[in-house]
Amino acid sequence: MPGGLLPAEKSSLNMKRLQPFIHYSTFALGLILVCSFISERNQAAAAERPWKVRAYIQKHDFLAEALHQETGIPKAIIYAVAGLESDWGRSELAKHANNHFGIKSKPEWRGLEYCKPTQEYNGQKMVTQNDCFRKYPLIRRSYEDFGDFLMQSERYAILKTLEANDYTGWTDAIQSGGYATDPEYAHKLRGIIWRYRLTQIP
Repeated sequence: MPGGLLPAEKSSLNMKRLQPFIHYSTFALGLILVCSFISERNQAAAAERPWKVRAYIQKHDFLAEALHQETGIPKAIIYAVAGLESDWGRSELAKHANNHFGIKSKPEWRGLEYCKPTQEYNGQKMVTQNDCFRKYPLIRRSYEDFGDFLMQSERYAILKTLEANDYTGWTDAIQSGGYATDPEYAHKLRGIIWRYRLTQIP
């Protein structure tokens, strides 16, 4: 076949032309499979959370996301502290004072207060005492104040140096800064994060 290509040569040429398309299609298929896997994993994780945890996250996610974007505090940390301190929005303090992070009203506080008996640790011993906590007009103010409390205090200055996925570092720093008297506070926060897979919340 003078001047023409042999069938084998035509086939080879066609394959070369198709290679970019094949590579792109393979990449696209792989990306779809990865995204599908991540989506299914997140859905499975959400389904494994108790209803009160799922309900809280669904209701307050816009607040947690806004706080995360403004301060850099990981959402898993925000939810872990809020969940532990407010029993996922069901505690007396959350219901009557919109206080989801258990922040007490120290002398520098100029807002409203809500006073109640609370359990604190004196060393390894738990005692009941009366304390006053910050009371907010809106839950949103509780979230904003939590961000200010952590990111504007010298006690928690180390938080600004930590990676967002260093949950051990974040929880240890929160405890060592004196956020709570419970000697197991950091351990409890990490337990909540892992148990409810809070790191998988987008």
